[in-house]
This record gives sequence, C-alpha cells and structure tokens, in this order.
Amino acid sequence: MKDKNGNVQPPYLGAAYYPEDWPEEEMDYDISMMKKAGITVARIGEFAWHKMEPEPGTYDFAWLHKIVDTLGEAGIAVVMGTPTATPPRWLIKLYPDVVTQNADGVKTNHGGRRHCCSNNPEYRKYSAAIVEQMAKEFGDDPTIIGWQIDNEIYASGDGCFCPHCQKAFHEKLEQKYGTIDHLNRSWNLNLFSQWYDAFEEIPAPCHAWHNPHLMLEWRIKQNESHVDFVRMQAEILHAYVHVPVGTDTMPFNGMDYRDMTEALDIVQFNHYNVPDNLYCSALWFDYLRTLKEHPFWNTETATCWNGSTAIGQSIKPEGYNRVNSWMPIALGGEANMYWIWRTHWAGHELVHGSVLDSTGRPMHIFGEVQDVADSYAKTADFIRETRVATEVAFHFTSLNWNMFSTQSVVSDLSYMDTLNQSFYKPVIDSGLRPDVIDAAQDLSAYKVLFSPLMMTLEEKGLETRIRQWVQDGGVWVVGPLSDIRNSYGARYTHEYFGFLEKLTGARWMYGIPDREGRVAVQWNDGDAFHGDKWYDVFDESPENTLAVYTEGHSAFIGKSAIISRTVGKGRVIIVGTIPSYDDMKRIVAMSCDLAGVEHGRSEGSVMVSPRRGSRNGLILIEYANAPGAYELSREMKNLLTGATCSGRLELAPYEIAVLEELP
Repeated sequence: MKDKNGNVQPPYLGAAYYPEDWPEEEMDYDISMMKKAGITVARIGEFAWHKMEPEPGTYDFAWLHKIVDTLGEAGIAVVMGTPTATPPRWLIKLYPDVVTQNADGVKTNHGGRRHCCSNNPEYRKYSAAIVEQMAKEFGDDPTIIGWQIDNEIYASGDGCFCPHCQKAFHEKLEQKYGTIDHLNRSWNLNLFSQWYDAFEEIPAPCHAWHNPHLMLEWRIKQNESHVDFVRMQAEILHAYVHVPVGTDTMPFNGMDYRDMTEALDIVQFNHYNVPDNLYCSALWFDYLRTLKEHPFWNTETATCWNGSTAIGQSIKPEGYNRVNSWMPIALGGEANMYWIWRTHWAGHELVHGSVLDSTGRPMHIFGEVQDVADSYAKTADFIRETRVATEVAFHFTSLNWNMFSTQSVVSDLSYMDTLNQSFYKPVIDSGLRPDVIDAAQDLSAYKVLFSPLMMTLEEKGLETRIRQWVQDGGVWVVGPLSDIRNSYGARYTHEYFGFLEKLTGARWMYGIPDREGRVAVQWNDGDAFHGDKWYDVFDESPENTLAVYTEGHSAFIGKSAIISRTVGKGRVIIVGTIPSYDDMKRIVAMSCDLAGVEHGRSEGSVMVSPRRGSRNGLILIEYANAPGAYELSREMKNLLTGATCSGRLELAPYEIAVLEELP
C-alpha cells in the first residue's frame, strides 16, 4: 500500500476524535497537534447521532463534512463510525420500548450507550435510516479509509429480556431443534419435570434454577442478534462505500467473531490491558489475524490509563505505550489507534488517558507516541511486505467460552484466565507464535495443535478434520476438560469423551476435582508435576504414560495423568489436569520436538513474531519490562537501529527489535 506520493504507507497510527464535543475554532489546533504527534488517521462519528439527526428525519452533516475535509487537507485519513450505539433521546420518547430490559422487566434509562435492543424493529428502522444517510453523504469521500459499525457491540451478562428478544429466542430454538420433543430429549427435560409442550413455553433464564442448556442457547442467541444488527448495517454500507467496513469488537469471546466478521471486510478490535496482563492482548491479535485476509485494525487502546470519573490504574512504566502500540503491528495488524485524542472536558469520561489533556496540552506519553510514529515509518517496507508465519495453532472458541460460562465444571475455573495463564503464556514464552483459531479454521498449515478447555469439539466438522490431521502426521495436545460435552452442552453416556477414546484407544477411569492440593502427580523421570483444580485418571500402559498419580486416593495412585498415543502418522498427547507454567512449557517442548518445530530460542518474556514474504525476518518484543534475549539462527539487520545482529541478541526491558534476514 502506497500513499498519494508513491511512498509505502506505514502502519496507521490513529486516535478517536470527537469534534462534536469541542468549539469549531479548536479544530485547527487539534489537527496541527495530530501532525506533530505523527497521527495519520482519526476515528470520528461513532457517538454523534443527535448532532447528525437532531430530530426525526432531519439530517445535518455539514459540520461532519467540514471536519472530514479539514483532516483530509492535512493528510490525515478518517475512519467513519455509525452512531447507532448512542440513539438520541427523541427516539426513546417516540418508542419507549426500544430500550433493553433486565430480567425483572426494568427498562434501561437514556444516558449511556448501547441501551437499545438489537431486536427491536423501531430501533433497527431508525438505525438503518441514519446509516444509509451517512453512506450516501460520505460513501465516495476519498479521505475516509474505512467504516466502523456501532461501538463495542456484545451481549453484556445475560443480555436483554424484552418481548422481542424472547420471541427471537423461541424462533431460534424451533429452527435449531425442529420439534419440541427433540429439544426436550436433547436437554434431558424429564429431569425435574421440566418437559415443555411448545417452544413458546420455554422461559428466559431468570427467576429459577435454570437448565444449563437453556442458558447456553440464550447466550448464543443474544450474541446472534447483535451479529444480525451489524450485518444489517454492513449491507447498507456496502451499497454505497468502497473501503473496508468493520465493527470494533472487545475481548469477550461469547460473541462468535467469525460469524460477526463474515459479512465485514476487516476485523477491528479494542483493548485496555495493563503491564501485568499485556500478553493477554497478544492472544486476541493471534486470533483476529486468522479471521480475514486483510490485516486487522487495533481501533482502541489507552495511551496511559483508562477511567471514567475515577482512575483505577497507576502510571505505566516508561516504554509501555511504545510496546503496547507495536504489539498489534508485530502480530499481523496494520493499524493502532488510541482512545482518546483529547480528554473530554465534561461528561462520563473526565479522566481517561489520552494524547492531549482537555486543556490541549500534551500528556506525558506524547514523546512515546511520536517515537511510535517514527518507528512505524522506519519499518514500513518490511511490515507491508511480510506476514506472520507459524506452524503452531491454539484453539479458542465462542461456543466453549459460553459453555464454561454456563457450566464451569469446577466453580472457580475461569475459561479465559486459565487459557491465558496456564496454556497460552507458556506457549508464547517458548518462542512460538501460534495462530489462535476457532473450530472452522483449516488445520493443514500446522504441525502442532493445542486444544485446552475445548469442552466440545462438535462444531463445524472439527472432529472429522482433527482425526484426519492427526492421522496425516499432526501432533495434537488436547485437554484438560476437552471433548467432554456434545454441542448442546450435555455429557456423553457411553464414554466420557466424544471421540478421544475411539481415536487413541486410551481408557478414561475417573474425573477428580481438587481445590486443596490433595492430589499429586509426577513425571515419569521423578520430577514433580504441579496440576490444578481438575484431574482425569487414565488406565494406560507405562510406555504410553508421561506422568502418574502419586497421592490422592488408592483407587488411582500409579495411574496415568498425561498420556501419549501414536495415531496413524501423528501423535495425541492427552493432558489430564491444568498444568503449572513450567510443566506446560515442558509439554510444549515435547510436542514441538515430536513435530520438528523450532522452539526455545527466547529467554524471559520475549514475544517472537516470525515474518515471511518478499522479505524475511522476525519481530521481537520484550513485553514484561525485564531483560530478555533471543538466539538468532542467522545474521540479521535491526531496522530500528541499523545494527547488524547475530548469535545471542539481548533485549532491554520493553525493547523492540525489527529484524530482517541478510542475504
């Protein structure tokens, strides 16, 4: 991609700008400071419905045209947002039922955002109208490089309980199950005499101890309603605009993001991580880049802290903003944008971190923002001409997120926290760059696949594809708590697993909860193995056993906790418990050695992103503000410093190295 002068376009560095909040005479100053900071794109429009349509059917876009034109004249591109997350007060006065309702039937008051129901026909009608008017006005504007639909749309908690949502829920159940008797049998509704005689009788999940399968289907349908709302807007925009259309998502995988982005052109993402959990944002970047061919856009992150009327964070270490801004680019994106350009002078978010304070003065991180812009420019050719390359994949699906939300097996087991801390972090700290994939992703490009906490594998033909992939030579590390439910969230009645025993010949004996540390495991060589919360016990031969139980109960002492079985040309390693960080790193090394995948070149918290294309190299990021190192296999040039590097490359805390292979 090249700019109008024929130069390679660096990754976009942007910020959310709200000109409707400021006097028009402030605009020239703001734009001059954007140029000084190195900002190349501004996100605008997403919350300005009332200013665009002050009364029903009366539109005013003159002010918006002026800001788009002025930004364009300054060489700053625009991402235009549809304002449907903040419907004006007049809409709720006209149609009081457009707002969401909680489980007690209490309606949401006007005053925040995303307070209208995506299933409400009047809300959808007026949303479609404002989106179409915007598309007609700005569809051919050359300054606009992309569109953002709505803002951070997802089902919060159990979602909306209004009559429209309940009707949509019943229609979804009938479409999925066909007959009410099929649903009754699938959910085991003879239990507690729950049997229903019609789909309309099935309640929303409130005011009772509800069946987990009902709760699962409700959550799925709530998210599907938001997906449909986004698709409606995408269809309108695509009739008028010729640049990428997306919607800025959040790190909540209850939403099926493949389903969400199917009708969109680009994946957009917002996150607000802090130093202790910065690596967690990398899981999302590793996931988002698999959904679309077009590189994703990181549409929101904080320059320093977030907050509304009070700050719940502390100052971040110097260099954090630079690393946080580089991470999406290193892991496959082409844009990083800050929320917010200039702190609001009044309203809900008076103290949120920004590039400029409400006074217009630069925040303390202004120099880091300039440094990010400069480093993007230095490496533009390499970034644009390469893509992330990997032979390793890691499963993460919305269906399993929702299953663990409705039946977590062990009461304090968090799907997301456990996935990140116990599995993903040991993988990336082993010098690997995994593609984080959902059930639909093709497996043929990978040699190693990690599938922890995949409660069900009955999704999008995954069982069949995994079976073939392993038989063809793949190394599959699966478990714990994987393949133990069908697609409705029910248990299997003939075997504990859905197909793992049939695939491997392994025999499962028991599943043991342990929250007090009464169960102990050790590796076959005598080293201690530290598990947590849940333990699967296998009756397995010594030659296929990697770790055994040494304490807990006489019924399973000496039995297997981790097993390895050859299947066709491949290997399946079944992990029976949640491993410690070090134990998982050992499992990672073992599986990579079996598959012939390079690993273990990094020391400390060094994130590695191999890049391939017309040029080859890698990007290294020290992400924990501590010294690290990487063992280079060949001579490379650091495009940020100009230095030639070979052998052991030491990285200072929060250092970034963009390395290109030398001929």
